[in-house]
Amino acid sequence: MDGFARYREGIERLTGLADVDEVLQGLGRLLKKMFNSRWTVVYLLDREQRTFTPGRSSGLPSSYLPLFREIPLAPGKRPQLMKVLRKRQPFHIPDAGQWELLAPQIRTVLRGFNLLCIPMVVRSHVIGAAFTARKSGQPPFSPEETRVIRDMVSHAALVSSHIRLFDDSLEMAVEMARRIDVIITLDEINKAISSSLSPARIIETAMEQIERIIQCEFSAILVEERGLLVVNALHVNGITVAPALAPGTAATGNCLAFSAFRKGESRYVPRLGKFKRLHPFDRALAKAGIQSILAIPLVSKKITKGVLVLGDTQAGQFVREDAFTIEKVTAQMAVALDNARLYGEMRALFFNTVASLANAIDAKSPWTKGHSERVMHVAAHIAQEMGLTEPMVELVRLGGLLHDIGKIGIMEALLEKPATLSDEEFPPLRLHPEKGVAILAPIEQLRDVLPGILHHHERYDGTGYPAGLKGEDIPLTARIITVADSFDAMVSDRPYKKGLTREEALAEMHRCTGAQFDPEVVAAFSRYAGRITGSGVT
Repeated sequence: MDGFARYREGIERLTGLADVDEVLQGLGRLLKKMFNSRWTVVYLLDREQRTFTPGRSSGLPSSYLPLFREIPLAPGKRPQLMKVLRKRQPFHIPDAGQWELLAPQIRTVLRGFNLLCIPMVVRSHVIGAAFTARKSGQPPFSPEETRVIRDMVSHAALVSSHIRLFDDSLEMAVEMARRIDVIITLDEINKAISSSLSPARIIETAMEQIERIIQCEFSAILVEERGLLVVNALHVNGITVAPALAPGTAATGNCLAFSAFRKGESRYVPRLGKFKRLHPFDRALAKAGIQSILAIPLVSKKITKGVLVLGDTQAGQFVREDAFTIEKVTAQMAVALDNARLYGEMRALFFNTVASLANAIDAKSPWTKGHSERVMHVAAHIAQEMGLTEPMVELVRLGGLLHDIGKIGIMEALLEKPATLSDEEFPPLRLHPEKGVAILAPIEQLRDVLPGILHHHERYDGTGYPAGLKGEDIPLTARIITVADSFDAMVSDRPYKKGLTREEALAEMHRCTGAQFDPEVVAAFSRYAGRITGSGVT
């Protein structure tokens, strides 16, 4: 095979490679074989470090390998060398042992070698350098050999550059996909958190989503309570934690979590085991096998409300990108928890105001004192027993509390009459559901509560009032309030009757199921009543 054929075959072989190391090693072997070199070393420039990577060699004596790999060219330390390479021209060194631009250790072993250096150039940028050596007694590299070697090195540089570009593009695509996934997850967390006003649900949702983003074996939310940092929620995966980490316990001392809380800044320990003295909370984590700890404060309106602590049994598990992402989650969580707290305060104020209205009715007669609140609690439990959503349970709770508000316009003499009302006296009393709706209608927040109040005296068979609705045409909230109201009326003493026992009242309700009461609601109430009393009555 002539020289041109070997050259073409070598070029084709380099072109077919898909790994930069293979290209550089292939180039070294090709130069040694085609040009009768004693050895070759090829270096590639690290773009980030601005220094040459360890050389890939061919024919280099084994005793020289550590020297050429561990003491690479250092243009940063020898700027003159980089100036020579940036000329992008081949250059000969007749006696490499005398070339001062090389490290002294390398010059020692290069005495007596004729060295040819070819910069690897792509688009006018030097990306590496190929060195090939002959003993001084051999003929020096001819101009023709230098031209061919330069062409081969240029081709290898181009192949290496394309591989690098492809690898970089692939890495960029993977990183972009990861970031898009993080953005989508953050959006999902934001929607999930923002859609809830329950602190427990907000924390649970956030912790579930955090575990999607970062694989870790320990996660906990600690919140500030009267100056203490208390574990509010805890998730573990495959590890056992001590009671010192259980919900309800306080993280005392200057532990990592408390430090993050006090300073309002994230704290990270990549290897917990290297510390000999640990505070109790961190010591409990170490005993559970946790090595990496990341503590991120929950900050809302520049006030730290708590801390998220993540832990993993692998040292150095968390990276800067993880902290950045989780900080976004904790910021969302802190705002959501603040909103939930404000909502809770407003809800408590609203309920207290509504309860005051209900108490005003109950206070009209000693016989009805506490009736509205008892109906509220029983009705809410029935709704929960039936598996209704929290918003529906809330409507039932409010409806139960306010179901008799219309009685505020009824004479006290009728409410306290020690006998059954006459046909003339009963109609005014029958108007109290409609009067209640008229009183509450201006309050926008109670709009959805009104149907339960208006229809809580309808009967399942259609013989009730005020509209004579039947079966499921009666709003579900009203059917639930009816059962709770009737039960409390049955077991309560009145001026005209003695209250029934719980068992007698349950029996009466079952007797009236399908006529006065919705069978499904009575069944749910019986299950609830059976658990409370332990009687098992159905």
